[in-house]
Amino acid sequence: MILQNIKMALISIRSAKMRSFLTMLGIIIGVFAVLVMIGIGDGVKSQVSSQVSSLGSNLLTVTSGQIGGSGTTAKNGQQQKGGGGFNFASSVGTSTLTSQDVKTIEQTKNVTATAPFNIVSSNVAYQDLSTSSPFISGTTANYSDIRQLKLENGAFFTTKDNDNNAKVAVLGADTKQNLFADGDALGKEIVIRGQKFTVVGVIKKSDTGAGFGASSDDIVYIPINTANQVTNSNQIFRILVQVNDPKNISSTQNAIKDALKTNHAGQEDFSVLTQEDLLSTFNTILDLLTAFVVAIASISLLVGGIGIMNIMLVTVSERTREIGIRKAIGATSGNILSQFLIEAVILSVIGGLLGLALSYVAGLVVKKFAGITPVFSLKALVLALGVSLFVGVVFGVAPAIKAARKRPIQALKAL
Repeated sequence: MILQNIKMALISIRSAKMRSFLTMLGIIIGVFAVLVMIGIGDGVKSQVSSQVSSLGSNLLTVTSGQIGGSGTTAKNGQQQKGGGGFNFASSVGTSTLTSQDVKTIEQTKNVTATAPFNIVSSNVAYQDLSTSSPFISGTTANYSDIRQLKLENGAFFTTKDNDNNAKVAVLGADTKQNLFADGDALGKEIVIRGQKFTVVGVIKKSDTGAGFGASSDDIVYIPINTANQVTNSNQIFRILVQVNDPKNISSTQNAIKDALKTNHAGQEDFSVLTQEDLLSTFNTILDLLTAFVVAIASISLLVGGIGIMNIMLVTVSERTREIGIRKAIGATSGNILSQFLIEAVILSVIGGLLGLALSYVAGLVVKKFAGITPVFSLKALVLALGVSLFVGVVFGVAPAIKAARKRPIQALKAL
């Protein structure tokens, strides 16, 4: 009987192709939007995780403000109040980090190298070309070793360049391409905040691309002392810390915290984060954004379900005579109910499959033009189809019950 009902449902859908497609449209859009948003979110997390993992597990990042703190802490270090989580406000504004903090960290046991860096807000120009997209960072020579940067041409600037406030720059692959195309950039002069900088190196294009909100290929590095001179500021945005052994990460993290508290009058207005901490913070933010967008996209599924119910109610009215004939030759109310319920479910599931296929195509487009590879997990695909099935059942019940309750005599009167 179920197979017969499925066959009848498919015949009914084929007999009104346009109406059936419009009925499924809400489900198609809903499943498509949900899968694309989840896929992009998981894709970004995968890329960032790959980028962070490539740096090694012996890296710490010191940042201004309490990020992902576990609550309010007294000066004696005792926990006073819970309520941790990501504190966005603490990650923006004037940095509390200083050059003295860098010196203190360098003297901490198990630390092999440090690399402070700051951000320079400016366009980058070469002759008549100008671009505002590059992330301009002032840092030290150690940054190249800590980040394991590979250069296509030239070399990274030296400690001597930093000590002498040299106006030299190292370009990311995309920045070089945007300003010089296929030409040679070494020895050429670019302009940052009205100052001329000589290009001394070009970094190889990375495999990970975007990460933490900025492209790792569209970037310009200059000596931090020069950056401070150009911006007339001594702010330090972050401090990268290399530890001699991954086994010493935890002890070194605590040692840096204790040492920096002395510089900050006992206040822990900074954070010392491991690679796992950074990933956890990033993933928490992205998960919240993804959940918000998915919740909005899910409204389409509700609209699609209502559409299926309305069309099925119309279909029941149009097929009153069919219902009467089936009941007259022995079909029970249960047979009629299952017939129309299965038809609603099939409409919903086909819509879900079309939305799934469309999301895969959209993933290829996003990968080509946005440089992000969406990740469609089996769990997400099963969930999308499960929701489609659920919508078909929930919104198909009312029309099916209406059809099942029709009395044979009244239905036959429509003949």
